[in-house]
Amino acid sequence: MPEAPAHETDGNPVKELSVDHIRTRVAGAQQDVQDSLSLAETRAEQHLQAQAAAVTAALARVLDLTPAP
Repeated sequence: MPEAPAHETDGNPVKELSVDHIRTRVAGAQQDVQDSLSLAETRAEQHLQAQAAAVTAALARVLDLTPAP
């Protein structure tokens, strides 16, 4: 379904999105954050060997995620 711009009474543009579209976008954003954590974990293992687990765990806590097994 194409997204046609609408206008509120104050003239500001409003974009109408379907619930499915919003769910898809949110799921994509969640996956991007999880992928970033995985990349950070890989980099930490390469450059911060002794602290890698602690750094990854701290990032996961801040992002409210679980590190990859």
